[in-house]
Amino acid sequence: MVFAAVERLIAFRYLRARSDEGFISVIAGFSLVGIALGVATLIVVMSVMNGFRVEMLKQMSSISGQLGIQGGRTSLDLSGDLLARIKAVPNVVTATPTVEGQIMAVAGEHVRGALLRGVRPDDLRARAPLANAIDGPSELRDRQRALCRGADDKPIEWGTLKDFGNDFSVVIGRRLADLLNVKVGDRLQLVSPLSVSTPLGVMPRSASARVAAIFCAGMYDYDANFVYAPLPEVQRLLDLGDRVSTVEVFLRDGAPIGPAKTEVSQAIGQQGWVFDWFQANNSFFSAIQAQTNVMFLVLTMIVLVAAFNIVSSLVMLVRTKTADIAILRTMGATRGAIMRLFLLDGLAIGGVGTALGVVLGLSFARNIEPIRQWLQHTFDIVLFDEQLYLLAEMPSRIDGMDVGVIAVMALLFALLASIYPAARAARLDPIEGLRRE
Repeated sequence: MVFAAVERLIAFRYLRARSDEGFISVIAGFSLVGIALGVATLIVVMSVMNGFRVEMLKQMSSISGQLGIQGGRTSLDLSGDLLARIKAVPNVVTATPTVEGQIMAVAGEHVRGALLRGVRPDDLRARAPLANAIDGPSELRDRQRALCRGADDKPIEWGTLKDFGNDFSVVIGRRLADLLNVKVGDRLQLVSPLSVSTPLGVMPRSASARVAAIFCAGMYDYDANFVYAPLPEVQRLLDLGDRVSTVEVFLRDGAPIGPAKTEVSQAIGQQGWVFDWFQANNSFFSAIQAQTNVMFLVLTMIVLVAAFNIVSSLVMLVRTKTADIAILRTMGATRGAIMRLFLLDGLAIGGVGTALGVVLGLSFARNIEPIRQWLQHTFDIVLFDEQLYLLAEMPSRIDGMDVGVIAVMALLFALLASIYPAARAARLDPIEGLRRE
């Protein structure tokens, strides 16, 4: 082993300070606690940032597909066997034609800008995050609806997707329903930016739609802005004929996006171009990664400062053990043995602090949402604004690699902080040490 048995025995004995050395134990204790809190904070923050990125991507891909196909500046022509060629690509589950456009939703005196998406009824029923909150099994339905608690938590009628597509019916998000003050069965006026000539002059295209159901995706951007309507009705409102805006491609769980994107591009040829949701939201995910990197560097400083508190505690320990070091040297202990002895003291403080920090950080990260709910209800504060962060729950995803890197980094800082006092102890002249005493 790197450390001999006698070195471990003496090092751990030095950590148990006598009554006249209590101040040294206090400093070492503060160093240990500081390392533990720094490591725990780093683990929690990195878990939350990883969870935020993964959950955002999961929500986007489960609602809008992992890949998208567009026809350039113009809409996409689905004539021929385009959809069949896409579905024949390995790992492609389905390809969904979609029409999308900006509209104004008007309900009485309430007006709200929204994104109108035209889909086929069966395609909408197949989108689990939306359909589960409306017609899904009771367990999935209750869990999905719990993500969209209203301000007063009043019960609402969610409607059903059974009649969606029989007329100009729409399915809207829970937050949008609250903003427009509408419920299932009410009617909305959808106003398109496109114009149409009438005997009274040029007027914007508009249509009256019935609210058939209300969904909850658990992501504020979808719940507050999206309106789903039957594909033919939206094509008429946006004057697209039989063309569509996008074909959304859903892949099998765990399927690699890169190879699938290449194969889909080969299947469609020159009829359109393929993009993935990393490209569509590149600036968003780049901002998340930049924020994660900055927070990691800032919080690393906490661990670094706590680790270097070990320097002061070990320097004071060396001063109080001058006679002991001199006696050990006269008994045959080498400079290397003395140095390893105090390096082991520093590593012990850093190791215990790191272990406590990992346990505390993992426990906190695994229960971050219940802890947040308790703090918000107890102190009446908002710790995670869903309108700002776009998610209804604070996400957390523990990455073993991140935890390992943080733990090794903390131990490395503790080792570096121990080198100077350990080297100082090793250079001590035994004759001078005994003379001082």
